[in-house]
Amino acid sequence: MIFVAKVHSHSLVIDASIARAAGEFSEHPTSRNCREFLQAVLDLGHRMAMTAPIQLEWNKHQSRFARRWRTSMMARKKLEIVKVPSDRSLEKRIELIVAAKRVVALIEKDRHLLEAALATDQRIASLDDEVRMHLQVHRSRLPEVARICWVNPDARAERAVAWLESGAPADQFRTLGFIPTAPK
Repeated sequence: MIFVAKVHSHSLVIDASIARAAGEFSEHPTSRNCREFLQAVLDLGHRMAMTAPIQLEWNKHQSRFARRWRTSMMARKKLEIVKVPSDRSLEKRIELIVAAKRVVALIEKDRHLLEAALATDQRIASLDDEVRMHLQVHRSRLPEVARICWVNPDARAERAVAWLESGAPADQFRTLGFIPTAPK
């Protein structure tokens, strides 16, 4: 167990892609990064927001490590069961805004993550950089989505565990609405 100073904890929406990748005995870098991220969430006292659709995905895809981690989160009362109604307005706007049907289907598959994040602390952890990129492209027409922080525990440059250690702040560069400035 890691002993660290108390950090301000946040409620995180954690995609099942992380639960699936966090294999117990694998030393593959993605697996190790996902295990370390989940362990840091537990050790640092952050919470996980779980809706019914997220729970179904976790039940279907979680590794043995992720199942034990989730049990530990429940035991520490760090698993928040959140009831979030499906946002038909968001669904319709995505359909109107996004031209490519394949992209609409990709975003729709993860819309429940967006809805859960909007209902909690606006933070998502996921390995799905493709959906993230498409949401960033359409950020100006989805202003509520633009406020969501998105972190990928497998992207070294994002320093996801360090982000958790610093209290999972709403860093502007992590938001789906961030527009990087061109170097001068």
